[in-house]
Amino acid sequence: MAEKDKDLNSEKEIAKKINILVVDDEGIMRQLLADVLKDAGYNVWTAESGEEALKIAEKMEFEVVLTDLRMPGMTGIEVLKKFKEKNTNICVIVITAYASVESAVEAMKIGAYDYITKPFNLEEIKIIIGRAMERQFLLEEAKQKDKYKELSIVDGLTGLYNHRHFHEQLSVELNRSTRSNNPLSLILIDIDDFKKYNDAFGHLAGDQILKQIADIFLSVTRKVDIVARYGGEEFAVLLPETGKQEASSLARRIRGLVDQAHFGRAGAHLTVSVGLATFPQDAQDKNEMIKKADETLYQAKRLGKNRVCFF
Repeated sequence: MAEKDKDLNSEKEIAKKINILVVDDEGIMRQLLADVLKDAGYNVWTAESGEEALKIAEKMEFEVVLTDLRMPGMTGIEVLKKFKEKNTNICVIVITAYASVESAVEAMKIGAYDYITKPFNLEEIKIIIGRAMERQFLLEEAKQKDKYKELSIVDGLTGLYNHRHFHEQLSVELNRSTRSNNPLSLILIDIDDFKKYNDAFGHLAGDQILKQIADIFLSVTRKVDIVARYGGEEFAVLLPETGKQEASSLARRIRGLVDQAHFGRAGAHLTVSVGLATFPQDAQDKNEMIKKADETLYQAKRLGKNRVCFF
């Protein structure tokens, strides 16, 4: 018995988070549905027309909409279409007379989740709403998982891919390049004397620089390129199907744009050193490719910084 009470309380807690809009031109029907749903713990709003429903929806977000199909003015089908245009995941349940079930089936073909018939079977309504509620929470759960997945591959400060995701994609792209016999280039970039800037202006100012430089990288790379924060003030750009000549041209452009830019409130001048390696010309596997790009990066540092080096 205690377990059943626990489940019931859990369902009511979930219901409190669900907003339902009831649209019906018949006041008695509208109120009946609203009372049943409120008793089940849902937050319920009502509208006597499609036009009124859309005005309410401008101010409120709804997980579930119940709409009568036959109404003066805007029909239930039009209400369904308008709400689906606003939010494709919204759960719209249509209401129809028992003799007009064919209309409800047609509504389901264009996006309605389910239908209920007049005269109402109150238990059936609760079951259908319960299923709709479950669907909405599953959709929200899936959305959250996608969000967490995105967070797990993105650097929180710059919005670029993080170190772990870069390594995963490097493995993927190397396998693809091996199969297709196309080149793959890796650019490693390090901000010159970044510690001096941090010491002079503080770490918050340094964070702003990292964001600004990340935006420069994104502005000149393609959607297929993998741009990542490799660590600290070091960045990596992975260029699929790109040979050494194209990659070195992009590397020089990146170096030039950073050299010309003014950073932070102080309008500081910063430079980057850039190293480059290309598969299979310079390296045959992942570790060797990173090693070669790293060697050329530090060669650029040794030669005076603010330059691009490659094998």
